[in-house]
Amino acid sequence: MEGLKDFLISLVKVVIPCAIIALAVFLIVKLQPEPVPEPEIEVRGFDDEASEIVLENDKLKFTMDTGTTYFSVEDKSCGKVWYSNPVDADDDPIALPADKNLLKSTLMLTYGNVNGVWTVFNNYSLSIQNGLYEIEQNADSIKVKYTIGNIKKEYILPVAVPESRMNELLDLMEKKQQKQVKEYYRKYDIKKLRKTDNKEELLAKYPTLEEEPVYVLIDTAADYLKKKIEDIFAGIGYTYEDYEADLARYEKVSDQDMPLFNVSMVYRLDGNQLVVEVPYDEIDYKSDYPIVSVRVLPYMGAGGKDAEGFIVVPESGGGYIAFNNGKQDQNAYSSQLYGWDYATSRKAVVSEPRNAFPAFGICNDGASFVCVSDTGSSFSSVNADVSGRYNSYNYAGFSYSVLHYESYEVSQKSSSVFYVYEAEVPDITVSQRYCFSGETDYIGMAGVYRDYLIGKYPALAGGTDSGLPVVIDVLQAVDKVQQKFGVPVSAAFPLTTYDETVELTGRLATYGLTGYKMRLSGWMNGGIKHDPLNKIKPISYLGGKKKFNNMLEDIKGKGIDVYLDGQFEYSYENKMLDGFVEFRDAAKLASREAVKLYTYSIIWYGQEKFNDPYYLLKPSLQQKYFNTLKDYAKKQGTGISCRNIGYILNSDFNPRDLVTREKMIELQREMLASAAAEGESILINYGNEYAIEYADVITSMDITNSNNAIIDYDIPFYEAALHGIKSYTGAPINLAEDYKLELLKSAEYGAGLSFMFMLEDAGSLQDTAYTKYYGADFDRWSDLFGEIYEKYKASFDGLNSLKITGHSRIGDHCRVTEYENGTKVYVNYGYADETVDGITVPARDYTVERR
Repeated sequence: MEGLKDFLISLVKVVIPCAIIALAVFLIVKLQPEPVPEPEIEVRGFDDEASEIVLENDKLKFTMDTGTTYFSVEDKSCGKVWYSNPVDADDDPIALPADKNLLKSTLMLTYGNVNGVWTVFNNYSLSIQNGLYEIEQNADSIKVKYTIGNIKKEYILPVAVPESRMNELLDLMEKKQQKQVKEYYRKYDIKKLRKTDNKEELLAKYPTLEEEPVYVLIDTAADYLKKKIEDIFAGIGYTYEDYEADLARYEKVSDQDMPLFNVSMVYRLDGNQLVVEVPYDEIDYKSDYPIVSVRVLPYMGAGGKDAEGFIVVPESGGGYIAFNNGKQDQNAYSSQLYGWDYATSRKAVVSEPRNAFPAFGICNDGASFVCVSDTGSSFSSVNADVSGRYNSYNYAGFSYSVLHYESYEVSQKSSSVFYVYEAEVPDITVSQRYCFSGETDYIGMAGVYRDYLIGKYPALAGGTDSGLPVVIDVLQAVDKVQQKFGVPVSAAFPLTTYDETVELTGRLATYGLTGYKMRLSGWMNGGIKHDPLNKIKPISYLGGKKKFNNMLEDIKGKGIDVYLDGQFEYSYENKMLDGFVEFRDAAKLASREAVKLYTYSIIWYGQEKFNDPYYLLKPSLQQKYFNTLKDYAKKQGTGISCRNIGYILNSDFNPRDLVTREKMIELQREMLASAAAEGESILINYGNEYAIEYADVITSMDITNSNNAIIDYDIPFYEAALHGIKSYTGAPINLAEDYKLELLKSAEYGAGLSFMFMLEDAGSLQDTAYTKYYGADFDRWSDLFGEIYEKYKASFDGLNSLKITGHSRIGDHCRVTEYENGTKVYVNYGYADETVDGITVPARDYTVERR
């Protein structure tokens, strides 16, 4: 009996798992959605006689040539006429024929395939030239509906034929030709399919595969290779009749499965602005050729080699690229708005460009425009280049991502990868606004952008206080491996206790510092990398809840605005009892994998997988944790500091609850708006444009120098747009690699002061991941802080509410910033004294002449 019992138990252990697996397979098969037939893509055509159509208001006149869809815009305020494309593109002595086709395009798109091969189509050679478009004019807009594709091009060669038929043709060729032809066909054998092949799909597409192998032209064969193969077949007498007969054998491939796209562009006028829209719901494409990005009006306003002008790009506070600067051997400018989307995987990071404002500008022969990505800015990138590389023009424009993708490795034994794409195009209409003016300098253009910002975010019209913005960040605790009962344990390590924070306010007061804003970092839930905010708990090592409450009451009683810092986007360490469950709580990549993140090496740039990973949280949890901190701060009578809102912007590609970056902008704005509506004061970092409306002060704005070689020099474009309507500071001066440079940039850019302090000795951070905070040691910095604050306060107090009206470069080292009341700030970056306007500016210092 005992043996029978053991046998039955072992049988159950085998049968039950097999039954579960069988049931799972059955359900997967049964629950698979029915395949959706590929929609027909309508081919547009323009058959009317070419004419001019016009949109006009009291500021602008828009004129389109229906024979080409090119247009001009006349700015009535200054008489300047802007063109969608260079009018003499065909005469460009530098551009090759293919590059001339780009110059004559109003739109370019990039598509991919399952193999990760990217192809760029332009709408001149594949649409405009062939009249493959329709034009619709309404009372206040013009829509151009392009069909983009090589639909007229047929290569007279077999697309798919049985092996017996291919052998007949190959026998007529020379051996060398046979080898060439076979390189561009794949032989499908029903008995020797790859693991990634779908047998049912192949049989449905090629019915004769059941009897014999089938040769199929590979889909990655480039056009010039198809032409080469076509010539070989023509040489053996392969005719169009043969081609038609071979096509008829397999109905599914009768159109050669050519990539074909429909994309619409809409134009309308709004005051002194031209609005250009691309409605994503009108984009059509074939599933085998997913559209990855579109580039809109890439040569609008381009200036030739004889033009005088410059380009402003959104690098740091602004980057100045002079027309014809001779830097065509440097990389062209390209940067993604709001930085990298962490829900998109990457293997290495060499540099991480990040733009806070979605705008670029072009000044060309006595007039200018500022182009702003108005809707869909989170999908956009800015591209710019100078003359001499591929053509004779200086230009800039936006491109927009459409479908995101991820790569899969087929197996560990193979280097092959394939790509998976989002299932649907985002539900959005991207738009960009060209704001025209007669301004001829970048500060005047920044004023145009300021007007746009106030129009979009009316709360900015209220302006700022005149007093100098000062933010003191107190670093209270970090996680550190410590010995607890003889066992190494990672736990909160106090750097500034709650009582010491009160002490710090007293010591700061001795330097005359009052009326500032204090941010508390690392104050709860384990320190600076705190646990998820399912609940909030002050740290016992810092003094516990009672001491924490006493600290807040004391600081607020001194008239200091307190902000409780927190982050809502990431879960660190994935502890057993922290409430985080990876498959449930993490955001997803387009491949549906959890977004698991690693730090990157500054030496070899790859992922440091020897460190613990951290996870991007799904947006609903981010909202929940934001509300947790907001409600806690409201109860304590403090403001909130959002570490990453307005700084980092991510997606969640979970198909069950897709949240695009654009949707994430809406969610972040909703969070900030809800806090502001409840009377909460808010600090944000960096200052992405969509978040600035609700911030009391923007901290850690990027005012550093750009390392992009094509940029001639940095300018305070964004800061000039914001000064007087929003307060901001640079990064903490005492944490900068060169504190003097950070201070001088703050003076030049009209920024307030920011410092981070702790009362623990800097040596305590040794053997931690937080050595970047060495400079926060207050005892080592206190006297220098006093000197910096005293001079800066005397120099800049009262200027914060004023507009910046001028900025100039004097020689290689001096910069002059002017305010609307006539006050001038002279900054000398050189190592010798300089004299400007009769004023001596000491080396590596600044001087302010008040008016």
